Amino acid sequence: MTPAYYPSEIAGALHERWPAAGVNALPEQPVLAQFLSTIYQASLLREEGRPVECHVVLATAAQLAAPFPLPTGYHVVAFGEPRPWDEQEVRRLSPAVARPSTLLAVHQTAAGELVLWGLLVTDMPWDHLPGSPPPAPGEVPPVLVVHVQGPGTLTCYCGATRVLTLRAGRVDGHGFLQFPEAWSRGRFEEVPEEYARLSGLAQRPTAAQLGLIGLLGQHVQRRAVARVRAGGHGGLLVFVSPQAVAELLAPGGLLQPKYPTQELGTGARCGHLFLAIVQRQTELGDVSWAYYQQSRDATLRTLAAAVDHFADLLADLMAVDGALVLTKNMELVGFGVEIRAPQVAVDQVYRALDLESEQLHAEPADQGGTRHRAAYRLCLAAPDCLAVAVSQDGGVQLVHHHAGKIVFWSQLS
Repeated sequence: MTPAYYPSEIAGALHERWPAAGVNALPEQPVLAQFLSTIYQASLLREEGRPVECHVVLATAAQLAAPFPLPTGYHVVAFGEPRPWDEQEVRRLSPAVARPSTLLAVHQTAAGELVLWGLLVTDMPWDHLPGSPPPAPGEVPPVLVVHVQGPGTLTCYCGATRVLTLRAGRVDGHGFLQFPEAWSRGRFEEVPEEYARLSGLAQRPTAAQLGLIGLLGQHVQRRAVARVRAGGHGGLLVFVSPQAVAELLAPGGLLQPKYPTQELGTGARCGHLFLAIVQRQTELGDVSWAYYQQSRDATLRTLAAAVDHFADLLADLMAVDGALVLTKNMELVGFGVEIRAPQVAVDQVYRALDLESEQLHAEPADQGGTRHRAAYRLCLAAPDCLAVAVSQDGGVQLVHHHAGKIVFWSQLS
């Protein structure tokens, strides 16, 4: 049985996994446990009827100084006098730091006492927008940041890198913003040449252009899932091979959509948006994800808004009972989809303990909910499918078929 993790155990797990050293090393375990205990207790409180949610950074003013500015800068607001580091102080200040661009700043005094000494205010949310990749390593200082997401739910970062997430007493060693490479490697199709032709690209996309398209696809998936999580209703997102759509949707097939759509082929909006973004950034001379996020070009910002609106549409469609099905080229197939695989028996599934799914832990398949079991059966019956199951409590599982096993990543944040 997996043990429950609480502040002292989280401190130990952080020490084991912490990547930074020297001036950015973690404090000794008793101090770190005290820091985390206050945050944990604060997460259980409410301020004027609202749950406490905030970001906290454990760092001195010197650690937050140059040479680690965020791309758009940040500044520190120090209190005239340090405040006590306790859960009631965190509760009272939580409305002022509800946005991820404002963080409570805590440090350890020379006497060994933890105090709340100010605010770290960034021009860009520490997590960026929901569903966006985090800042690149080196763009933020490698200090401990803890995101309080709700009662007993904490995500710990080393700078921009997620180290672990605590939810319901369990620790996950990676967060949802880090898509596991093994989940999609070799599974998603390259952008069809027809898209490139219709979008005006003179030749097949370059490696850099395809890389940007891949990141755009991940952004759409993450944003849609983040919206579903925020809505608290859960959902199931399924990706299928474009070549398998006819067979899967045929009478008696595995997928029976209540609301089939007809966006297949060259009419797919998402593919056209991606190629339009690639074309515009090629014209502007920078085909990078960082430029996509930071550029103020009016055309690019309009296209980016359209991409986000498409992701929001996917989240809305996932709210309908049944699965939302897309091709791996992000073409809509249908929603309200019933997965018909009752004859497929799945007794055991495997939790991936690392991003590459090299370490697996066997678990009974019936531990998951209805959506999860449907995803397991589908991926076993149609091994080329990929599934994302979102629970009502906010947990996320990424499911696929790998080497004869149903493998999933439990993404808690």
